[in-house]
Amino acid sequence: SVSFEPWKRLWKSWAPYKCKVFLWLAIRNRCWTADRLAKRGLTHPERCPFCDQEDEDIQHILTTCVVSRQVWYCIFAPLNLATCTPRQRERCFADWWRKISKKVDRDKRKGLNSLVILGAWIIWKQRNASVFDGLSPSVNSILREIKEEVGLWCWAGAKKLRELGLVLDV
Repeated sequence: SVSFEPWKRLWKSWAPYKCKVFLWLAIRNRCWTADRLAKRGLTHPERCPFCDQEDEDIQHILTTCVVSRQVWYCIFAPLNLATCTPRQRERCFADWWRKISKKVDRDKRKGLNSLVILGAWIIWKQRNASVFDGLSPSVNSILREIKEEVGLWCWAGAKKLRELGLVLDV
C-alpha cells in the first residue's frame, strides 16, 4: 500500500471534492506545472507566472512563491496566525500544512484545514488564469475570490470554516 500522510486532514475536511482531488494531486506533485511539462518535452512557462523569479513547480506555487506567501499572510493575519505563513525555505506544502495544523486549537483545525484547501485552490485557479488567459497575477484579486468563496462554502455547509470568523480586508 502507498502511504499518504495528510489523508485525514485532506479527506475529512469540508471542501468540494474537486478541491480535495486537486490538493491530493498537488501534494503528490502530479499537477501539470512547468517541471512536469518539461520532462515530457512539452511547451511550458520558463518561470513562475506569479513571481517570475523561480522555476515553476506546484510546491513553489503553493508555498514559496512571494505572491502565494503574501496571500497566506493576508489569510492568516486576521486569525492571529501570521506566524503560520510559509517561509521561503519551506519546499513542501504538506509539511507546512502539518506544522500549522498543530499550532491551532483542536476545535479550530477542521476550519483551518478547509481554509488551507480553499486558499490553495484559489491560488491554483489564479495561476491557471495567468498562464492560459494572460491575466496579471494580483494578490488583491486572489483575496477577493477567497473572500467570495468563503461565503459560498459557509453557505454550502462548511460550519467549521464559518466558526473561524475570517474577515479579509480587500
